Amino acid sequence: MRLLLLASTALFLAAPALAQQAPVPAPATATPGPVPLGQLPDTARPTAYRIDLTVRPEQERFTGHAEVDAELRRATPSLYLHGNGLAVATVLARVGGRTVTARYTQVDASGVARLDFATPLPAGRVTLAFDYDAPFMTGAEGLYRAKVGDDWYAWTQMEPIDARRMFPGFDEPGFKTPFTLSVTAASGQKVFANTPETATTPAGAGLTRHVFAPSKPLPTYLVAIAVGPFDVVPGDAPANAVRTTALPYRAIATKGQAERLRLAATEGPKILALHEQYFGIPYPYEKLDQIAGPVMSGAMENAGLVSYNDTLLLLDPDAPASQRRGFGTVVAHELAHQWFGDLVTPKWWTDIWLNESFAEWAGNRVGEIWQPGLGTDVAQLAEAFTAMDTDSRASGRPIRQEITRNDQIASAFDSITYQKGGQVLTMVERYLGAEKFRRGVQFHLNRFRYANAAADDFFESMATGSGDPGIVPVFRSFVTQTGVPVIRIRADGAGRWQLSQQRYRPIGVAAQPAPQTWTVPVCARQGETRSCTLLGSATGTLALRGSGIAVPNADGAGYWRYSLDDAGWAGLLGGADTLPAREAMAAADSLWADFLAGNASFARVIAGARAFAAHRERSATLQLPQAIAEVEQLDLSPAATAGLRRLAGELSLPRLRALGAVSFAPSAYAGEETGQALLRQNLVDYAAQTARDAALRSQLADAAEGALAATPRPVDPSYRELAFAVAVEDRGVAFMNRLRDSLAESGDPLFRSHAVRALGHATSAAEVARALEFTRDPALQSTERLTLMTRLAYQPLGRDALLALFTRDFDGAIAGVPAFARARIPTLFGGYCSADKADAVEALFRPRLAMLGGGALELSQALGAIRQCVALRTAKRAEVEAALR
Repeated sequence: MRLLLLASTALFLAAPALAQQAPVPAPATATPGPVPLGQLPDTARPTAYRIDLTVRPEQERFTGHAEVDAELRRATPSLYLHGNGLAVATVLARVGGRTVTARYTQVDASGVARLDFATPLPAGRVTLAFDYDAPFMTGAEGLYRAKVGDDWYAWTQMEPIDARRMFPGFDEPGFKTPFTLSVTAASGQKVFANTPETATTPAGAGLTRHVFAPSKPLPTYLVAIAVGPFDVVPGDAPANAVRTTALPYRAIATKGQAERLRLAATEGPKILALHEQYFGIPYPYEKLDQIAGPVMSGAMENAGLVSYNDTLLLLDPDAPASQRRGFGTVVAHELAHQWFGDLVTPKWWTDIWLNESFAEWAGNRVGEIWQPGLGTDVAQLAEAFTAMDTDSRASGRPIRQEITRNDQIASAFDSITYQKGGQVLTMVERYLGAEKFRRGVQFHLNRFRYANAAADDFFESMATGSGDPGIVPVFRSFVTQTGVPVIRIRADGAGRWQLSQQRYRPIGVAAQPAPQTWTVPVCARQGETRSCTLLGSATGTLALRGSGIAVPNADGAGYWRYSLDDAGWAGLLGGADTLPAREAMAAADSLWADFLAGNASFARVIAGARAFAAHRERSATLQLPQAIAEVEQLDLSPAATAGLRRLAGELSLPRLRALGAVSFAPSAYAGEETGQALLRQNLVDYAAQTARDAALRSQLADAAEGALAATPRPVDPSYRELAFAVAVEDRGVAFMNRLRDSLAESGDPLFRSHAVRALGHATSAAEVARALEFTRDPALQSTERLTLMTRLAYQPLGRDALLALFTRDFDGAIAGVPAFARARIPTLFGGYCSADKADAVEALFRPRLAMLGGGALELSQALGAIRQCVALRTAKRAEVEAALR
């Protein structure tokens, strides 16, 4: 699963009612034991599912008949399993030639249910049969529906624990079984599932029953269906050196989107083939459908029926590079899951990192191979730095987090699992060597194909497959510990570096009770020569073997930061514009981190930003300037704020002017090299939003107005969101209303996304009030309302308005929030920089964590971010003010 909205919450979706149950005879005995709020007891293990649904998306509810074959380890009068919001009419157990009735009761809001049997069941085989109905969800959880244009559609999103909203069963990743699905829908509707359709039969007036082949063993969270009048575009996935037969492949979206599916139809098979080549294992399922929808918040790796948000799969021919990069990396991420996650599945959510870290690493790797010029490689590293920021706070979690309760599962899907995990894998691969690493991966996948594996299984596989057991301590130290190592580097004048390591601790983060060390691959580059050591203790030495500037963290591959003395920074920055992109980015990140830890001066940071200003790579050019912009949170004086604006202009406008006149018309830069186009776009954004250049902002706002005129003047999609955002900020509610009307009329997913995100740039009280009204607007899909809410939280007045809303009516505000997102609500308020606001956020959420179904970690991280900002302001504001004046 790849989430686009990790800190998002939809506040105004309808909440389902809890299940109701028809009466059955009272059980003979009732000794169920405590309600299992984590893993189920080992009483039963499912062996197969047969699920028959009637799905009419235009209605509010669907019906189902589910049969679950299971093995009972022991005789029992009752059984725990999962079901959430299901109105179960009857439950029957068929065992030993007889039928036993049962009472179904949902006993916990997370979807734990209990069956109490009229007579105890003996050990051995049993088939549980359920008849039930349930509500369609309106957000991406369970079986959900949405109206697009004049038509209704239904899709599924089961991960992590929402399969229980569609059928009763044993909703844990450790249970992998075949699933046989059948779906009755209105005749003329298209129906898709994990496996190929094998038959259709009439099912009454205006209805058709669609039957699908039994699946390979799957966990419940990978089961998927879709129903509606979809457009279908076939692709071509021919046989190759690994897969000896052609693969049935289709790209699917809502009606009218066929033309935007062409890229997915032609390029998706190419991305798949790159994975097959690397893993050396053919795609493990019978067919591959890639399906888009407007409600999905990211993408999901359902075996054989992968789902995406519209903006990820539907691309126009003039799609901006950022959208094409998103397509490539996310499609590669989800297709990597077909091996890491689907073929080999974790035994329990504690090891979900084995899915997501590998899919993140493999997705970025293949995305870069697919189209190198899109900047995938540097975008991955920038995301890893963001994960380091989260990992540096006082409250955190390791990549491999022990999960014992359902309400802890959502916390495992965050930047630590995805971006930290992915960067750790990059570090290990570069240190171990690409081919040895690949052999370890292949050994693991072959060893556990169609089965389950845990962390120790993976470590053993990598040691055996690579032939290097010494890599296991590296994995363990980074996977099981919270925090980021910082390597203090001092040159000894004799061609060596003296190294020491400790946990990186920015100002405002208390020291840990005990020192931490990691087994860190420390690599440096001099010229073309790479020197490495494995630093497994608090101190060590690295012998340098090249000539020229010695650059720490060769290729930016390490998950660590470094600290230099002032002479060391001066020497490294002297050659800043010659560094390869990833090394330049790692240097910029470490310099900023050195400032946040109280070591490097703010003047040194400004000097570093100027040194990188001429770098050819956009991410290296703007990384420090974008970090410097964050000091605006420190409650600067008007003079210092003006100085920040001047500095931002000096760091962006000369370079922008050197690229030529700025135009926002489509095809104004047709044929331009992608890297230069991306650099221009980033410079325009920074100059407009941080330097607040008046002429550029006026040009952008005028372009936005022209795009919405009666006779539209189109804006290059690469600049459209920025133009709309500036117009919202500078032209106010009148422009917001026009933008909303254009959004409501548009069937272009990218236009809608740009419009919604721009509406979140409301900065005045009137604009914020209007934006909050849009969050209830039926013209917006639930995901769009979620996006708007999240964007508002980035703006000071928007954040205040959200805090007031939650304070005024907490119950009403969270009533319809999807369960998976509730725990993340506190993160919306991590942008404050005030002790009073921290107290207010804590007072609001701490007593209500049970209502959120979790969120203790997320609240602690939000409070840590606020208090860290307060400490930085106290320690560094005077220095920052002096430098900016």
